[in-house]
Amino acid sequence: MTENALRALHSIEAIDLVPQNWSYTGEGNASMIFAYTGTNSELSGWVLRLLKCPFVNKADSSVSSQEEIKAAAHAKNKRTREGIIYTTDVIGPLIGDKYILPQRQVSVSKSFLQQLSIAAEPFRPEHRHNKKIDLERGTAILTRNMRRRSNVQGVHSVTVEIKPKWGFLPKSELITDETAISKCVCHFCMKQFSKPDVDPGNAFCTLDLFSGDPIRIEQALDCMSRSPQGKLRIFVDDTSVLDNELLDKSLIPSWDELKKAITNIVATDKLFPRLQFLQSQLDQYGIEGILPKFNRALSAGSLTTNDPCIGEWIQAAAEFEKRCNDNGEVSDKQAVLEFLISTTLKDISVMICLEPWPTLQIDNGRVLPEYTIAIIDTDMKHISKVPEYFRKKVVLASEYLRYNPDPSKRRLCYE
Repeated sequence: MTENALRALHSIEAIDLVPQNWSYTGEGNASMIFAYTGTNSELSGWVLRLLKCPFVNKADSSVSSQEEIKAAAHAKNKRTREGIIYTTDVIGPLIGDKYILPQRQVSVSKSFLQQLSIAAEPFRPEHRHNKKIDLERGTAILTRNMRRRSNVQGVHSVTVEIKPKWGFLPKSELITDETAISKCVCHFCMKQFSKPDVDPGNAFCTLDLFSGDPIRIEQALDCMSRSPQGKLRIFVDDTSVLDNELLDKSLIPSWDELKKAITNIVATDKLFPRLQFLQSQLDQYGIEGILPKFNRALSAGSLTTNDPCIGEWIQAAAEFEKRCNDNGEVSDKQAVLEFLISTTLKDISVMICLEPWPTLQIDNGRVLPEYTIAIIDTDMKHISKVPEYFRKKVVLASEYLRYNPDPSKRRLCYE
């Protein structure tokens, strides 16, 4: 483990715990985000990421002792620290450190979390109400705010958040007839077309984003902007903009202008080719090949259903990079850990911040604005879910074929 990783594992900072200085800006499945709005210059431009837990009715929950509550909180806080290290020391070296935002673990009180939870409630989307802020955690993650890169008067940010998902078609020889459709229809398209009410005119393939072809990328962005699934979101000065209603044209671009700028960035920046390479190479066996390796590793004792320690993740990433250079052998344990790292990279978000708009530069003949690009949501995946990943793929392939039985009418994907 690196010196920075060891320091992060034991470092917890204190921050401004005045609830009025933090403003709810949104949430995903795992966490809720609050931006700092106070006067402390060291916190300006940072956001607080508070992890969530399922909402449980007190009448249905069992009573835990104080010792059990403390032990559970300690385990959660340890996982928070390891999550930061996983991002910086596992994902960072693979994807490139310049795409990783700085993160710090900070101490938070239960009272502070309760007040933020109450303040956020009127702004939360209905479909997120099944989870709440985990009040038993004593720590949270502080990270740079990619939705608002500057607080300088007169400087405005336009940020686009993209969820690229899978960027490749699996080619493993271990894929069975049961799931063979995944070799010609990508994971995302199978999910889209496994629904009876999908709108073909608004459907897009995630492989378009990774194609490097500006026409395909622009088409994908257009479809994503109309999709109700939240695969693309736009923020202007940290405020979400819905349905492309882009305010004053003298301040920010129209959707067509913004779309072209993002298209050129996606086509030119090295992030998407690197992400595509890592996803596919780390998942070289497919879940069909990983499940038997997972079971063998359990039987041999090299793995358990408990999550690996952070040192094992770091070693797995280092072994992958080494093997890419010398084509070394892959143990069952190593293959499983690589698959889980790939699963992380299939679930990240890409943040592209244009600031200030409309400052432009020329790169290979393309007009680009000044921009910052980074990935977020690089969460560790639980090793115990490997059998579930297999089950979900089998069900997904079956559902896709049920709704699309005619091969001549299927929309095939290509990289």
